[in-house]
Amino acid sequence: MRPWHDAANANFVTLVDSQNVFGTRYNLKAIPYGVMIDEAGRLVKAPFNVNVKDQKTLTMLEKWLSDPDYNTMLLREMKPPSKPTSKTATEAAARFQLGLTLLEVGKKEEAMAEWRKALALDPQNWIIHKQIWAVEHPDKFYKDGVDYGWQKTQLEAEKTKQ
Repeated sequence: MRPWHDAANANFVTLVDSQNVFGTRYNLKAIPYGVMIDEAGRLVKAPFNVNVKDQKTLTMLEKWLSDPDYNTMLLREMKPPSKPTSKTATEAAARFQLGLTLLEVGKKEEAMAEWRKALALDPQNWIIHKQIWAVEHPDKFYKDGVDYGWQKTQLEAEKTKQ
């Protein structure tokens, strides 16, 4: 995360949900996403697609930082997180979490097996897709930045295998 944070000249705290706790709670299926947490530690804006090069995103963040009434308005509009919609989605989230734990203790193959089971249960979950790809092909994610063209090609190849 640090290289992208630094490249954006970001002057805000960045948190990484390496265990996908927040992602699971909010039933998130894609990354990256951003959230806004105020100085009191309150979530004031649910997860949203974050792109620090997007002027609309920058304008929203600048308004939030400069206008205390905007924070109050966002707090009023906050809704509780959505829960996984089915037992299948819940199982997929649990298998994804188990895979993260297995990887953390050095059991890469077992982690990959859990993630593949999770992906079979929730094939539209891009967090699972990208976790598998990042472990299998770290050069496409970490060395020179994320290779989105490669991801698109990979996704097409996976579709033709089905």
